[in-house]
Amino acid sequence: MADETEHRVLARWRKNVGAPVALDLAPRAPEGILGFDLLSWNLKVGAARLDRLLTRLREGAHGGAGRDPRRPLVLLVQEAYRADETVPHPLPHPGHEGGDLTPYRPEDVVEVARRHGLSLRYAPSMRNGASRSDRGNAVLSTAALSHAHAFALLYVRQRRVAVGAQIAGLEGLDVVSAHLDTHRRWFAGDSSSYWPGGARAHQAERLARAIVKVDAPGGVVLAGDFNTPLGERDPAYRALLRAGLLPGRRRWAWRHTHHGIARLHLDHVLYHPGGTRIADIEVVRLDEHPEDWGSGIYGSDHHPLLAHVTLGGA
Repeated sequence: MADETEHRVLARWRKNVGAPVALDLAPRAPEGILGFDLLSWNLKVGAARLDRLLTRLREGAHGGAGRDPRRPLVLLVQEAYRADETVPHPLPHPGHEGGDLTPYRPEDVVEVARRHGLSLRYAPSMRNGASRSDRGNAVLSTAALSHAHAFALLYVRQRRVAVGAQIAGLEGLDVVSAHLDTHRRWFAGDSSSYWPGGARAHQAERLARAIVKVDAPGGVVLAGDFNTPLGERDPAYRALLRAGLLPGRRRWAWRHTHHGIARLHLDHVLYHPGGTRIADIEVVRLDEHPEDWGSGIYGSDHHPLLAHVTLGGA
């Protein structure tokens, strides 16, 4: 997607972050599973209470997920927070980081994975200011993971790294967590478009081209925060559809997934069936309050999206 060895700016962003993390703590899924649940969520740089949501799901909240080993729970998360000694100190390249947006006592995605016995694949995208921590995308699972890969997206404004993985026993079917940029950097970036949303659409187009070409023969689920202020009318979302990805079927309609000054539809679950490998995906939006009060959902400003994936032919 983006060759950081030849890209001077992206290489500086990369040198500011720590090493990727792989944990293999979950057992292998039983043979012949017919589907899995997938939760996509922006963790707001560790402010989201992922530990609490996982506990509530296993207690049966929101219909429950992750309790039955015959139906694994996979989490595709964005803006996951991580702090450890692999993050270089002092900051090697000031100005090439995402700003220190970390809250008081953030949840570390690696520690959450350890507490819940989850398999984890985490790749940092950017550093949190001068703090010895970074944030990025991750795949967590109640079942063992096999092949995984991470790749930098087209450089638009910040360094963005998508993470993909496969459930052991379902090799060839990829799940990918991605977080697209908000807008392009003036007089920088690798997109020629200065139209509103145009650079992000180029980023989405390159992302879709990569995952459909590499992963679609066995099916792929792409989910995340795509920063689409126009929702399904946004140029980036339309670019993903033009590349052959299909939207997950929503159980009911909703107009937003993000709480801010304006409530926007930024988060999506899309898939490529890979022949008949993926038969259906139904998506529900999780609310902390049934009436959707307040500006926070389990500590995040994004609603989690819970997708029920039904598998078809092998």
